[in-house]
Amino acid sequence: MLRILLLQMLLLLSSVSPAQNYKIGHCYQGCPLGGSSENHLIIRPIYALSYNTDTKSADWVSYKVSTNSIGIASSLSRIPVLDEYVTDTLRADDFLGSESLGLVRSQYVPLVDFAGTPYWNEVNYLTNTVARTLSLSQGAWYGLDWSIRNLVNRSGEVYVVTGPIFDLNSKRQNLFTDNPHRIPDKFFKVIIDSEGKGAAFILDQSAPIHLHHCEMQASIEEIEKLTQLDLFPLENKGIEESGYSGLGCLRQ
Repeated sequence: MLRILLLQMLLLLSSVSPAQNYKIGHCYQGCPLGGSSENHLIIRPIYALSYNTDTKSADWVSYKVSTNSIGIASSLSRIPVLDEYVTDTLRADDFLGSESLGLVRSQYVPLVDFAGTPYWNEVNYLTNTVARTLSLSQGAWYGLDWSIRNLVNRSGEVYVVTGPIFDLNSKRQNLFTDNPHRIPDKFFKVIIDSEGKGAAFILDQSAPIHLHHCEMQASIEEIEKLTQLDLFPLENKGIEESGYSGLGCLRQ
C-alpha cells in the first residue's frame, strides 16, 4: 500500500507544470527550486529530495525532525537499499575501498532522526547516500546533527534542508568506480526552528575532525549563490537568521 501511495504521489507531481504551486510537508515554505530539469523528485514519508543522476547525489534533501521521530538506532540496519524509482545511482560496491581515500558512505538524512518511526529504513536508500569524509562525518557533521536533536527535544520540531556544493575550480575527487559521479566539495545545511528562525552552515569536506560546526556558519544567501537554488521559494519576507544560539553557537 505504501509503495502504491508513493507511486501515486510521483505520478501526480509529474503532471504538475512549473507554473503551478504545490506543497510538500517535508519542506519549509516550499521545496527548493533550481537544479537540473532532469532531476528525479522523490517523496517519501520522512523526507523529499531531488536526485541528480549526473553527480550521483541529491541536489537537495528536505525533512522535518520531531520528538516523536527521533529514536535509538543502535540495532537498526545500515544496509544500503536500491531505489525502485531511480536506478542510476551509486551502488553499494562503488564505496569499496573508499576509506583509503578518507571517505565513507553516508546519508543526508540521519538514521537516528527517524529511528522512532516505522519508516526508518528509508534513510538507507541509495538516493539518500553520498560520499563524505570521515573527518567531517565524525566531527562537525555529527556535532551539528546532535545539536539539532537537542534543539528538537527542547523546542519541538525543526525543518532541515541539506545538500552538496560543488566547486568547479577544485580538484575533482572520485571513488574507485567506473560509475560516473562527482564527490561534493562541501555541503550546506539550513535549519529552521519552531519559531521560524534559521541557521545556515557550509561544511567543508576538508574540515579536520576537531573543527566545530559553529565555525562553519554561513548565510542562506551565500548558499543559494553557490548552489543556484531557491531554498524557500514561498517565503516572501525572508528568514530571520537568528537560530544559531539554539544550536550552541554565537552568531559570527
